[in-house]
Amino acid sequence: MNKTEQGVLHQSKLIHLLIHILLFLTFCLTHSASAETFAADTASHDKSTQKHHVFIIYSQDNTLHANIIQKLSENLKLKRPDIIISEVTPEEKIKAIDSNTDLIIGIGYTGMRSADKHYPKTKKLFISTDPNKYRLDKNKNKNDAILYMAQPYCRQIPFIKLLNGQWKTIGLLNSRDKPIDTDAIQQCAKKHGLDTYIVNTTGDEQLKDHIKDVLNHADILLALPDKNIFNSQSVKNILLTSYRHRKPVIAFSRNFVDAGALASIYSSTEQIAQSASELVGQYFKSGQQFKKSVNYPQAFDVSINRQVFRALDLSIPDLDEIKQTLNYSETEKAGKLQ
Repeated sequence: MNKTEQGVLHQSKLIHLLIHILLFLTFCLTHSASAETFAADTASHDKSTQKHHVFIIYSQDNTLHANIIQKLSENLKLKRPDIIISEVTPEEKIKAIDSNTDLIIGIGYTGMRSADKHYPKTKKLFISTDPNKYRLDKNKNKNDAILYMAQPYCRQIPFIKLLNGQWKTIGLLNSRDKPIDTDAIQQCAKKHGLDTYIVNTTGDEQLKDHIKDVLNHADILLALPDKNIFNSQSVKNILLTSYRHRKPVIAFSRNFVDAGALASIYSSTEQIAQSASELVGQYFKSGQQFKKSVNYPQAFDVSINRQVFRALDLSIPDLDEIKQTLNYSETEKAGKLQ
């Protein structure tokens, strides 16, 4: 073998050696990347399959609360299979309360009180009818949140404005036992160019005189949820008095409208449950933190009594247009806050 042939052979061996080295390096790098990918996928899988424990405390005797909880549980089971839901009554003590309990939901006065009293260290979501019935303690409930079933004042006020732009003064009855947030109502009314006339009252024999006082000084009566004032025994007289004064009642439920109120803005049990479900989802998505402490149902419906509109010679509004206007206004406001 001459020198040329030996040189060619040597070069060939070097090339083969380099190819083996490159193949070995490629294998090592590919194996390392695969291992990292597998580890990441495993961690992601573990994270996605991590179970969250949620306890719901409510009274099964209350039909409204039971319906909301049923819808809430259905929504969570459908959208969040990682959440384990357990339901208990206010009288029961949660036996399995431990570090695995991520959230407690209390609905209704007894459910909220039970959650607050027995489980102070666990974060909670309260569901209550309205602000004048239950409010968060700024110190004790600083990590908790509440969802009110009633409509926010600043949704009711523009609703009234859209029903009739001629109304100037909104009348309200303020219970001494459960006072409303008069400052918040007056601020919202002022923002929309409206005045308020508020009379403090109790559910006693003087109620009729207080209603007359309000109707003599206001264009409409805005009824807020308060069983001491608006109940099955008083509603009929309140509506009859408003008809005599030709001053309509704006209500908080569809049943109230069916009974003779002019209009109402409200959220159904499905809409309340949907908002609660979204709050729970947002809570876990945000690292078990609530973005807002005070919340209201996002979705709502409006209802009117056409016969009352005709009887009072009022123009019947377009309900779809009213809803669209309210939704657009709230969406725009939320966008500015972000």
